Amino acid sequence: MRQVKIQQTKNYGSPASEKGFTTPARQQAQNVNTAWNFAYSALWNTVKFSTKEIELAKQKIAAHLRSENPDKALLAFCQRVLLARDYVTKNPGRYIPLPSVWLDDKNKLGFSGTQRWYDQISDIRKSLPAYKTGIRALAEAVLEVSKDPSRGNYEYWRSYFIERNTPGLLNLFQITTVQ
Repeated sequence: MRQVKIQQTKNYGSPASEKGFTTPARQQAQNVNTAWNFAYSALWNTVKFSTKEIELAKQKIAAHLRSENPDKALLAFCQRVLLARDYVTKNPGRYIPLPSVWLDDKNKLGFSGTQRWYDQISDIRKSLPAYKTGIRALAEAVLEVSKDPSRGNYEYWRSYFIERNTPGLLNLFQITTVQ
């Protein structure tokens, strides 16, 4: 056991993993799983996918989350998923295709198309910081609970969504944390 800890220290330059912190590879895997659970819950919750489809989707998510700041990338990913969900909900006849298709970089009508929407929201938030705070809060809640799945953390975010009278966001938060 001690040799494993020493090896991790050599690979990452600090004994952070011994103190409960995660290694970059482990953090990436955790963020990919969190992003998949969130996207699945928000967009395809009633559909059962094959293991192959899920793995392909996770590979595409991993490519989207590669960043100098993995937490920031996950927050943006979750908000973009919510923007797509909102778009499909408000436009009858629109739908989200298979995850591997929707998450493909070449599909400009898929996840890639949400970048422009996210950039617009980010620009508006420079002048109006409270703009679409619900989707930002849900992304932060998902990130925080994935890092610290304690009852206290869950209850904090549950209360947050209840106090703001956002039952849709509360429901999605609860569904995601159960996954």
